[in-house]
Amino acid sequence: MEWKNKPIAECRFRNSELNSEIRNPKSEFKKCMGKIEKKKVWTALLIIPPFVLLVALGPSILFTLMVLITIILGLLEFNTLALPQSGKIERLIGLGLGLILSIFFAHGEPESFPPFLVLTLLILSVLYMVTSENLSSVISNLGMTFFGIFYVGFLLSHIILIRSQTDGRVWVLFLIITVWAGDIIALFSGTLFGKHKLYPKISPNKTYEGLLGAIAGSVIIGLLFAFFFLPYFNKGICILVTIGMGILGQLGDFTESMLKRSAQVKDSGSLFPGHGGVLDRIDSFLFSTPFLCYLLPLFSKETP
Repeated sequence: MEWKNKPIAECRFRNSELNSEIRNPKSEFKKCMGKIEKKKVWTALLIIPPFVLLVALGPSILFTLMVLITIILGLLEFNTLALPQSGKIERLIGLGLGLILSIFFAHGEPESFPPFLVLTLLILSVLYMVTSENLSSVISNLGMTFFGIFYVGFLLSHIILIRSQTDGRVWVLFLIITVWAGDIIALFSGTLFGKHKLYPKISPNKTYEGLLGAIAGSVIIGLLFAFFFLPYFNKGICILVTIGMGILGQLGDFTESMLKRSAQVKDSGSLFPGHGGVLDRIDSFLFSTPFLCYLLPLFSKETP
C-alpha cells in the first residue's frame, strides 16, 4: 500500500485534509446560525408577528397611517445618508413634499398627479435658489432631494394602492410574506452555500447562491400562500410574478446598499437592533411593490 511507506505525521495531515473536505450539514447549520446575531432574531420575533396581525386585521386607516409613518422615517434616514450637509429647511421641505406626494398619489385623482410633480420641481428649484450659499453643490443636492422623494415616498406609497384593491388586505400580505421569505432564505442560503460573489463592489457578502435562494424562497412561499388564500390566482402566473418579486427585492436591497456605500455607512439607521434602520427593512419592497401593484388589474380578471 502507498500509505505504508508514508511518515505518520504526513498520514495524519492527509487524513485531516480529507476530513475537512467532507461537509457536515449539522455543523454547517450551526455555523450559519452563529453568524446571525441573536438580537437580529429577537427583534424579528418581537416586531414581525404584531405587524402582520395589524396588516391582516387592522382597519384601512391604520394601515395607511403605518405606511405614512414609515415613509417619514425612511425620508429622514435618506436625508441623513444623501444630504448630510443640507440645512433643516431643505430637509423639512423635502420631507413634507415626499409625504404630500405619497398621500396625493395614493388617494388623489390620477390626472392631478403630473401637475403636482411640476409644482414639486418648482418648489425645490426656488428653495435651493434662495438657501444655497455654495452654488457648486446645487445640482447634486437638488437631484438627491428629488430622488429621495420618489425613491421612498412615491415607490412605497404603492402599497396603499394595493390595499385599496379587491382582496387588497390579502394581496398586501402576499407581498410582505413573499418578499420577506426571499430575504430570509437568501440569508440562509448565502451563509450556508455562498461561494460566488454577486457584486462585491456594492455588497461584499451577497452571492449568486443567496440570489437563487431568494428567488426560490419567494416562489415557494408565494405559491403556498396563494394556494390557501388566493385560490383564483393562476399558479403559472404566480410563479412568474414571485420570480419577478424575488429579483426586484434583491435589486432594491442592492440599490440601498449602493447608497450606503456612497455615504460610507454600514446601516441606514439604528432603529431596529441587529437590522439597522427603516430603509434597511423596506429596501426589498421599494421596487417589488410597484411591480405587484401594476400587475394586479390583470389578476382581478381572474376573480370569479
